[in-house]
Amino acid sequence: MSHDLSQLPGKGPSYFDDAKLAGLLSKESIEEQIQWLRRLDVDSYIQRVVNPSENQKRLSSAEVIQQLGGSLIQEEIEGPLYLAEVEFQIGALKRRIGFVAQDHRVQHGTWDPKHHRRAADKLGFFAIHGMPVVTFIDTPGAVATAEANLDNQSHSISFLIAEMANLQLPTVGIVFGAGYSGGAIPLATTNVLLATKDGVFNTIHPKGLSNIARKYNLSWQECAKFMGVSSYELYSSGYFDGIIDFSLDQPGKISNLREAILSGIEITEQNARLFLKENSFLFDHYKENIGHYLNPSELQIVINRRTHKPPTGTLNVFGSAYRFMRGLKIRQKIQSESLKNYSRLSSKTAKTPIGTLTERIEQERQEKFKKWLQAPIELRYQEELNKRYQRFLETKAERDVERTKLFAFFVGDPKDNFEKALEELTLEVLIYLYNFWKDSTRENMIQLHDFLQEATLSEIHENPSLLDVLLVPEVNQSLQQNFQNILLFDMLYDGVIESLPMIAGELKGTNHISQQSVEKLFENSFNIALKEFEKMELQLEGDWVRQSFFKWLAQFIAQKNCDTVMATISGWKRIVYPRMSPPLFGVVRYYFSGLLPSLYKAQLGESKFQGKITPRNIGIKDFWNRLDQAYKDLLIQNLLRDYKKNHIEPKHILDKYFANFKELNAEKITANPVNFPGFRQAIEQALDNGIAPCGVITGIANFTDNRATTKVGLVLSNTRFQAGAFDMASCEKVCLLLDECAQRNLPVIFFISSAGMQTKEGAGSLFSMATMNDRLTRFVKDHDLPVICFGFRDCVGGAQASFVTHLLVKTYYLS
Repeated sequence: MSHDLSQLPGKGPSYFDDAKLAGLLSKESIEEQIQWLRRLDVDSYIQRVVNPSENQKRLSSAEVIQQLGGSLIQEEIEGPLYLAEVEFQIGALKRRIGFVAQDHRVQHGTWDPKHHRRAADKLGFFAIHGMPVVTFIDTPGAVATAEANLDNQSHSISFLIAEMANLQLPTVGIVFGAGYSGGAIPLATTNVLLATKDGVFNTIHPKGLSNIARKYNLSWQECAKFMGVSSYELYSSGYFDGIIDFSLDQPGKISNLREAILSGIEITEQNARLFLKENSFLFDHYKENIGHYLNPSELQIVINRRTHKPPTGTLNVFGSAYRFMRGLKIRQKIQSESLKNYSRLSSKTAKTPIGTLTERIEQERQEKFKKWLQAPIELRYQEELNKRYQRFLETKAERDVERTKLFAFFVGDPKDNFEKALEELTLEVLIYLYNFWKDSTRENMIQLHDFLQEATLSEIHENPSLLDVLLVPEVNQSLQQNFQNILLFDMLYDGVIESLPMIAGELKGTNHISQQSVEKLFENSFNIALKEFEKMELQLEGDWVRQSFFKWLAQFIAQKNCDTVMATISGWKRIVYPRMSPPLFGVVRYYFSGLLPSLYKAQLGESKFQGKITPRNIGIKDFWNRLDQAYKDLLIQNLLRDYKKNHIEPKHILDKYFANFKELNAEKITANPVNFPGFRQAIEQALDNGIAPCGVITGIANFTDNRATTKVGLVLSNTRFQAGAFDMASCEKVCLLLDECAQRNLPVIFFISSAGMQTKEGAGSLFSMATMNDRLTRFVKDHDLPVICFGFRDCVGGAQASFVTHLLVKTYYLS
């Protein structure tokens, strides 16, 4: 029945009727908004749809709950987690409702594992006391730090999904602001799912989408509009049950929010009555569950230790109906396609989308550069720059003064002093602009170079700006002769970072690198830089660039504040290279301060090359131990990179462990519901290569060991399609396999290697997490059958946070 009902078009039977929900926008109003959104350009779409939920000063879910008009009985605040118990007048009765909310004012609404676990505990309290539950979703996702992962973040998300799916209460979910990723789906596992007018919902934050479609030069803004992340578009796709006539910038309409919540609870209860009238089988299901509770098997005894409830807290038949209907409704959101119904594209009709990512990035850079030209910083606000400039003015005023040889011996030759002051000022300007412009330095420096060739200085102000100083003829000329040095420095810096994995083996243990390796590293980056200079139409001769750079580098290293400057550079470079360990930036710093000068002197024959890594003033505790560990990490990354080139395909697993495999539902493939750019082409390519465009392969097989042969259900990640990303067709296939195995009394084994849910399917893919989690709970608890999961290679994201780490699944990871 679960499968049949999930396939019904529209809202299905009468017991899924939510037409009486109050406080909502009409279908006509929603359609008008959808048409209006389609006419917007990309930037206007982002401004209207994405930006409102990201305003930190807007109304929070906690504030709204407190203003709903009920009597606040109890509240609990733990960082971004808000829990409350509120009493409302519903009809003729006073009833308490439990609230679980994400507060965007703290950590942007992102929850740590402790918040997921605390929310799950509170749901248990609400269940025992028979309180309907209302959730407020407002998060860009769950916390994804190393500390959160060490604290089993995926397990905590999976556990909260299971608790929400298993609740024997009416539940209403509200996408209040942002609703992204695994942080959103647990609270969206409800009987009724609504959204405010500003609510947005998707598998990941739209800013993460451009990484997926980068090959098509698409910006995240374009991707977001392609997919449609607004509440209106998602309602039209069937993911929301309604849109509340309430906006984050119109708190005066809070009564609509209250009406939507209370009517959502009442309608869920009315629909449960209708369902029980028309479906007597649920009474049998209820009896079976009570039988399992009273006479548990060995497996159920283990389960009950983890999910135990006293007799008073066990479900009644209405609780069973709420739970069952919730599962059906969520499963209705799952879409898949059949190979029979799929229309192939011809090579002529297959269009590759063309985006404007490069143009958008360049436009943003140009706008920032123009703003800088219009309002450059005054020198008096930059101590080091101002000090160098004042020294430049002093030496300039004295450069033509005649001095005796004795006096010049003590205070220096005026012309030499001026040249030195000019060099120091130029160096300070270049370093300042490099740290100010960061990864836009190359383009901005070329544009500044062109600007300075044309511009002239009319007058110097009492408090000159940096641009005024750059227009001083001597400074202008010096900058024209030295600007390429900072560009070469930046290219070398990136080159060293990217080459560290290759030289880690040489560095590990000895912290010594050969002259040949340093020479090769420098020459590779240097030659790349010369080619880049040619593209920039800079007429620079190689030997001159080399000599100029090493002279400039010597001046830079000789500065008293060199260590501070290098620390500043490494600080923002860590954002560009987030996977690079901090101690390795110490090695990069020493590359410039020690290895390159030593190489240059060795090439000139002045001294022997010194390849020992001996950094100073690093400012990192336990530096040498952490550096050794960083080398090991790089070597492991190298090993994994090579290891992953050898794909583990379903056939390899079947040949090694199983026999007589019979595939089930092979015709089901991804429906590509949002026509994500390039996804259709990936489906076509898979079909051309004889690969099923679906994240998993399912079927029945024999597992044989030395003692016996056991027939089992099998779920195998299809790593040849989208790296095993778990799509909605995968969810559908697994649900059908679980139905088959339940009827045949077979255990199920998973072999999962997945980067997560299929982001290219849009918001619908998130509901696969809830459906999978719920179906596994019911398979184990209702049928007394075990599920074993083996994770291998990459096993992360939504797949891990929904079913791989499920509390009732025996999970093992293969190294």
